[in-house]
Amino acid sequence: MSATYPPGVRRRPAQALAAASSKRAKIAFYVAFALACFLGVRFYAVQVHDGPGLAQRAYDQRIETINFPAHRGTIFDRDLTPLVRSLPSQSVYVSTSDVLAAPSEAHALARILTDQSERDLLAALRGKSAYVQLEHKISSAQADAIAKLALPGISIVPEPTGVRFVPSGRFLSTVLGFTGFDENGLDGIEYGFDSVLRGTTGKMELEEDESGHAIPFAQPHVVVAAKPGHSLVLTIDSYLEYNVERILHETVAQWHAQSGSAIVMDPATGEILAMANVPDYDLHAYASASPDSRRDRAIADAYEPGSTFKLITAAAALDSGKVEPTDTFPARDQLEIGGHVIHNAEDGFLAGTGSETLGEIIAKSHNVGAAEVALRIGRRTMYDMLRRFGFGDETGVGLPGENPGIVPALADWSATSLPTIAFGHGIATTPLAMARAYCAIANGGLLLRPRIVSEILDSDGHVAQTFKPDVVRRVMSEQTAAILRSYLRRVVLIGTGNPTAQVPGYTTAGKTGTAQVAENGVYSAGDYVGSFIGYVPAEAPKYVILVKIAKPRGAIYGGVVAAPAFAQIARIAMEHAGIAPVLPRSVPTASAAKDTL
Repeated sequence: MSATYPPGVRRRPAQALAAASSKRAKIAFYVAFALACFLGVRFYAVQVHDGPGLAQRAYDQRIETINFPAHRGTIFDRDLTPLVRSLPSQSVYVSTSDVLAAPSEAHALARILTDQSERDLLAALRGKSAYVQLEHKISSAQADAIAKLALPGISIVPEPTGVRFVPSGRFLSTVLGFTGFDENGLDGIEYGFDSVLRGTTGKMELEEDESGHAIPFAQPHVVVAAKPGHSLVLTIDSYLEYNVERILHETVAQWHAQSGSAIVMDPATGEILAMANVPDYDLHAYASASPDSRRDRAIADAYEPGSTFKLITAAAALDSGKVEPTDTFPARDQLEIGGHVIHNAEDGFLAGTGSETLGEIIAKSHNVGAAEVALRIGRRTMYDMLRRFGFGDETGVGLPGENPGIVPALADWSATSLPTIAFGHGIATTPLAMARAYCAIANGGLLLRPRIVSEILDSDGHVAQTFKPDVVRRVMSEQTAAILRSYLRRVVLIGTGNPTAQVPGYTTAGKTGTAQVAENGVYSAGDYVGSFIGYVPAEAPKYVILVKIAKPRGAIYGGVVAAPAFAQIARIAMEHAGIAPVLPRSVPTASAAKDTL
């Protein structure tokens, strides 16, 4: 049956329909082809041409860089016994994206991490940061307790720095110093050699999503590995240090003194074998210690040395050639200069009348005689010798807080400066600087740089650097030094160090010192510093020993408050060195000693 069409409508031929369909197909093809070409170009641009750059930008947007410190080096004594080291420690971290029940986990952690509130812990668990440290360097007991809880997202991570540990809390405390929260040196050797001990910080990268949560299964990437710090080998002899500290504590307590310092040095090398201060403090509780107890007085406290300084005057007189050992000076007990009167100490060694040599002035510690010697040699000669000995400059020991002392410029010297400096007033120096000066006398005239570090070891324990004796300069001739040593021996035999600085079986030499304390530019009534500096044995000095007692009560003279401590330390040092005492058949009389010296 044939179809009928309404009037006016013409039947489209089959050919026309086919043509129209073909045209639409071509258009669709070209559109699809163009779209495919466009997508292909974009795909090439994104994946091939711009791909590496876009990938790096995406990586940078989701990466977080974390610094982690290196393991801090160990501090050893001269026998490689650890004095300070870092023990393993652990910290608590949370991966916030892995936490399932923040409130209950915060409650459980708060019972163990008692330094933090449950509210603060909950805020950390819900924080936006991917990886959060909840507690730094916890105890082993806390770490074990948290590990047993097995809380989702909570991890115990070993700390690369560990916890700084000092086997004996007060031992050498004012010299060693301490470190802070992240084991950065804050005082003492820990601060002075921090760059050597701390090592190089490492870097680690973590991937996180747009919310700041760690991406699951993404592994941390170490960009820069941390390099462990080097270790220090000190010159300190722990046996001597222990005994020096003990004797100093007993001496300060005996005389109800304000403070004290003691030093033992090797005069041939400049090595510091012991350095003690009272008061000291417990390194485990440094935060509660007062600044006064933390101070290394042996290098930080400048004081007027008193009569121990007369050896510097004698060195200037003899080495300049302006005074001979046989020259004599008027023996008198007071001298007026510039309206001021200089007196000898009323210690039983008054000059009386007649004359005295330089050696007798030293032995009996006459202030007036020392002033007369200085007036003979003149200001320039005296000043030059002070500077040659390094007074007014730091010794270069490498410890923080060293005081250079006070040496007035020559142009500022008054009429009384020269005669008073001659017996250790009007000038200020430190115990270490005085001990170094006596090392120069003991070793034949060479001024050495004091050393407290002998070696630096790398992280594998191999020697990276060795410190040898460092001669700064020659300050006097060997002949002058030999004469001074004979004077110091006489002090112990017939002078102000007799008999308190004598040690049965060993020969000692040294000098007493007593000086009034100057505070805020004026002398404090009734306050003195008593000191003794000497060496043992007298014929071949092996140890230079300084003992300084500040503001003693009941006695003030160095021969009384300090010399006995010197004698104790000298005996222990010689016994420790394996040198047996040799008891003489008879003790020389004062007249015999004077004849032989």
